[in-house]
Amino acid sequence: IGGVAIFLSFLIVSTICFIVLKYKSFGFAEIFGVDRHLLGIWIGGSLIGVTMLFDDILGLKPWQKLSLQIMVSLIVIASGIGINSLANPFAGESINLNSIYVPIIKLNGVVYHFSLLSDLLTLIWLVGMMNVVNFIDGVDGLAGGISTIAAFAIFILSLNIGGTQAATALIAIILAGSTFGFLIWNFPPAKIFMGDSGSMFLGFMLGVLPLISGGKLATAFLALGFPIIDSLYVAIARLTQGKNPLNTPDKTHLHHRFLKAGFNQRQSVVLLYVISGSFAWVALRSTTMNKIYASIVLIILLFVTIRVLNEMGNKISRTKS
Repeated sequence: IGGVAIFLSFLIVSTICFIVLKYKSFGFAEIFGVDRHLLGIWIGGSLIGVTMLFDDILGLKPWQKLSLQIMVSLIVIASGIGINSLANPFAGESINLNSIYVPIIKLNGVVYHFSLLSDLLTLIWLVGMMNVVNFIDGVDGLAGGISTIAAFAIFILSLNIGGTQAATALIAIILAGSTFGFLIWNFPPAKIFMGDSGSMFLGFMLGVLPLISGGKLATAFLALGFPIIDSLYVAIARLTQGKNPLNTPDKTHLHHRFLKAGFNQRQSVVLLYVISGSFAWVALRSTTMNKIYASIVLIILLFVTIRVLNEMGNKISRTKS
């Protein structure tokens, strides 16, 4: 239940910064005196952290976890956070995703809508990110380390943007600090484990941060590229075998392949840190078009790495037999 340390430290420090010290927030309409974006992050993060703590202690069914992820994502969307546009690398104008609206409910003369493209993509992104970080929490220090790298990359990105992104930078560095403080005790050999309460909370936050930093999905994709592509690869492989892509236990993730190929836990984790850090650096230094090229290189590199690790693992298996 080490995840409690991550999300409680994040909530306490962010509350002190934004409520007690009154640091500049996101500049949106306030609800109960709190910026609605910040309130959505706090409510969603608390809900996913506390509920997944029950999962760590008592256990929840897969459909219950998925329902919770969807509910938390809808809370974030209701707070006004979403993917409103995508950068178009071939033209100057961004691709507007708020073009199709579906009316939901009318309250006090105001009609509330569901933005079909924007809100649906946001929902898929947030649910996906929560599961991605949960997937990589299979080796000591991996989820915590890569999450720290990604949060720090978004912190640097938000500082470079400046202006209204100061609040995003503050949120990102608080998350990085909370996660790094935990990582000290979670790096192999681990003395404490984050559980689903930690991995789901980190996935939630790393899903939200790119959205409030100006929709910088390409940067987040590169910083978390290996776990994202690896999770998609494993999920598709499970589906083709008729298995549940979200909760089928196996040893097919990239970190498992490193271990099978003869690397120990520390070596595997550090190598994945280096890969994630390198692509995060590329993301911070690149234009939108170059990020697309880097993403293609990342995908190719992943499949080459899987092939090499499989060969190394098979060679070790043949030697032992």
